[in-house]
Formats: sequence, structure tokens, C-alpha cells
Amino acid sequence: MYLPLHRIETWNGSFFQHITLKSLGVHIQLGHNPGEKCYNPVTSAGNDFVIIGLDDVHEIVLDFCSGASAQVQYKQLLHMWWYPATILEPQTVATFAVLHHFHLLSFESKVSAYEFYHSLARCTDNSGLSKIRDRYLSFMCMVCQWHNLKQLGCAGRAHDPARVDATTEGELVVLCPVCPQSDKNLPPDWEKELLFTRWKYALFMAIDMNFRLKCKAVSSDTANPSLNVGWGYFVHDGTYKSYLVAHAKEKQEQSTCVSHNVVNAADTKSSHGLVATGIGTIDCARHDMKLPNGIGDLQKGERYINICSVLLTLAMSMVNISYNIACQWHKELWSQMETMSECLRLPSESFLVQFSVLKFHIQAHIIKYLLATQMVKHRTWLVQYQPGGIKHKRDGARNALRHSQ
Repeated sequence: MYLPLHRIETWNGSFFQHITLKSLGVHIQLGHNPGEKCYNPVTSAGNDFVIIGLDDVHEIVLDFCSGASAQVQYKQLLHMWWYPATILEPQTVATFAVLHHFHLLSFESKVSAYEFYHSLARCTDNSGLSKIRDRYLSFMCMVCQWHNLKQLGCAGRAHDPARVDATTEGELVVLCPVCPQSDKNLPPDWEKELLFTRWKYALFMAIDMNFRLKCKAVSSDTANPSLNVGWGYFVHDGTYKSYLVAHAKEKQEQSTCVSHNVVNAADTKSSHGLVATGIGTIDCARHDMKLPNGIGDLQKGERYINICSVLLTLAMSMVNISYNIACQWHKELWSQMETMSECLRLPSESFLVQFSVLKFHIQAHIIKYLLATQMVKHRTWLVQYQPGGIKHKRDGARNALRHSQ
């Protein structure tokens, strides 16, 4: 039986002592079937090879095949279902099983990579007497690549003749199967229907912020580039940040409703040592699902320009938006659109939108002010009483944010 990661113990006269295959002189040969002899073996660089497994952090002696018909080293590792930390003279790998296991745990139990790796180190030796090889940074690198590859695989990018480089913005997102998609589940001429019947094709969205998801200024996009910028749930950094930088010095209008701290303190909120003070998100209000490119970083609190930039990703021309400060934000929406390039702005003539404040937040607003700011495209603030309105089970965006932490 071929067990390259087998854990064995030997009797030392007093007790069973853990011993490694490396200390016994066992070599793990790649590039051949078990039992076959390799006539051109090459030991891994430095003879210092570490495998992060599901039950141990293993140190082994690994030999690659260097024959004329042999595969490159990283492919020989992949044939063993071992994922290398680098393709150039790899010295650290993680098994597919451990990467898959951590992937699930990171979603269900919110365990961090640091805690997970050191739990594996505890499985190796829980007494603290033996020195465990520190491969945490390599493990983080492999986890990021694994998540990206799984995301690309689920989106079917490997089967596209243009391959990964042709991936468009938001293409890796799992779309809500029920929400209206103009090119998927709506009639061809739905936009030509009368307004009092067209409401059933409207998209219901919820906007909210999370100021716990801060990002410290410990790296940069150059030193730590993203593997799929704009392909998933976050907006494309280049377009988004360039617009924010161009309007960074603009002062935000103070709240004329109640004293919303998130609005009034947006320009004074401390961001020392932080790249982002939180995130803003736009979600499907009916089914609690994230929208493509519906998340953006917040640099100085809850600023209108951040949400307007994220809103540009909408593909529907008829939407119902619930937002706890919609009474203030809606006034700046179209003026912010005028500052954007023509290819990005939403068309105010054909874009039908209704704003609303959820029932949980409505009591904190000045009702007289809400009634005085009614517009043609904005009939009522309470979402349940809008034409085609629905009763939300709760704040959908905040519920989704709770699961993203």
C-alpha cells in the first residue's frame, strides 16, 4: 500500500515515540507509478520539503523525475493531488483535501487561516516540544489561488476558447435565479408594457454598510495584486477608485432630515492607518443574494459618491431601492450621475426607480420631511405600500453582511 504521508511510531524502550519517514531514509518518488524505479531522480531543492496535510504538517524527502519524458515539477505534484506554493522549485505543498476542508470551514465556521494552520501544527505535536515548520504564509498563498481556481471552475471559464483572460466583470458571481434578468427570465418586450403592469419585473434592492470590515494599510495593489479584479462581487478597483480620487475633496451635504451621524460625519471620520473604513453593498432584497460588482470599499464613512459608483453595475432599468438614509441619498443621485462619463451614468429618462426606507428605520426619520420630498418617480417611503412592494423579512443587506464577516 502506497502511504507517503503515513504517521508511524516506534518503541524506544519506554513508550511509543513519533518518528517521521524522512528520519528513516524513505524517499517519495514522483513521476512514476508506485513500485517503479526512477533512473533519473532529483531531490527537491534544499532537501527541505513540507506537505500540509489534513492531519499533520509532514516533512519528507521528495524526489522528482528528471527523465526526458518527465513532466515539469509542479505538474508532477498536481498528479499527486498536491498543490504547490510556487511553480519554481517548490518546497511546500498542500493536499487538495486540506484546501477543500479549509474552504468549507471558512464559510461555515468563519475560521481564519491562521487558526486553521496552527490547529494542524497542534495535530503534529500538541506538546510544544517539537519545532513545527512554519509554512503559514505559503498556506495563505495556496488558499488564495485555490479559491480563485474554484471560482473560475464553477463559472466554466476553462471551457471558453478565449480562456480566463476573457472573463468579464461580474461573470464569476452566482446570480439570483429568481431576480429579473433582462436576457434570461423576462419577456422580450417587457419594457414596452404599461407602467401599471411593468412593476412585476422590477428589481428589489437593499443598500447597507458594514463598518466592521476594515482594511489596514499594510500592503498595496502592486505588492499584493488581486487575482480576479472586478470578476466577482467587488467593483473593479481601477474605475471605482479613480472616480473617488477625482471627487475626494467634495464636501457632502449635511442631513436635512434627522441628524444621521453616518451622513454628517462622512467627511470627518477617522481613517488613519486604514485603506478602507468599511464596505458598502447592494443586495437582492427578496432573496438575500449579492449582486455582481455590488460591493465597494468605503474610505471616509458613508459617502454618497461610493454608493452611486456601486449602483452603476445595475443591468435593470426598473428598480425599488430600500436604504435607511434614502431620504438624503436620493437627492444627490442624479447630480452625481452628471459628474460621471456618459458611458457610465444611468439614464435618468428611462431609469425608473422608487426609494424606500425600511419599517425598522422609518421611525427615526422626520415623517413631514419625507412627505414633503415626494417626486414623480418616488411615490412612497414605506416599502410595503409601494406599487408592487413586498414585505421584507428583515434588513436583507445587513443579513448578508452578517454572513460575510
